[in-house]
Amino acid sequence: MTTQPTYNEKQLLDSIAEGDEHAFRILFTLWHQKLGGYVLGWTKSVPLAEEIVQDVFVKIWVRRKTLVEIQNFDKYLYILSRNQTFNALRHVARESLSFRKWLMQTEVNPASSNDPLQGNLDYDSLIEKAVDQLPGQQRKVHELKYKQGMKYQSIGKELGIAPETARKHMQTATKFITAYLRSHFSVLLLILKFF
Repeated sequence: MTTQPTYNEKQLLDSIAEGDEHAFRILFTLWHQKLGGYVLGWTKSVPLAEEIVQDVFVKIWVRRKTLVEIQNFDKYLYILSRNQTFNALRHVARESLSFRKWLMQTEVNPASSNDPLQGNLDYDSLIEKAVDQLPGQQRKVHELKYKQGMKYQSIGKELGIAPETARKHMQTATKFITAYLRSHFSVLLLILKFF
């Protein structure tokens, strides 16, 4: 059941266009849950949906002067949310692909490589050292994901956490491992390795 708004949309948008933060908070309160549900339908991820909705409202605030020109705010808001969601999903897909490529490259046996720069580096050993430094839960998620090939749903069940929490642990672990590896390689070697 939808409830009728208790505000004049045109006046609210005009006030926001003039920089009225109180009016903006009202707009956020009226719409953030609806948009969250809409975006969640696309992302299947509560944290990602929350981030996207926040980004949508940041864009609205940044572009607030254009609000006076909008004829159908509902449609505008859903199109903006959809576009922001698609951009975020493309970004997640690119990150995932980059990580997979990075992982495949770091799993190359240096001794068998034709690249003379790689001959003295033991990538597996460095990765293991980085993994050993991860906090307990991140280390467990990393090992279940990459040593046992488990999906986040299964990892969540195994560790008694939500699949999205497992994914977050993996993202944090990946950032740490990447930073650890970067700290042990020269910039030149990184450029050659990843590009």
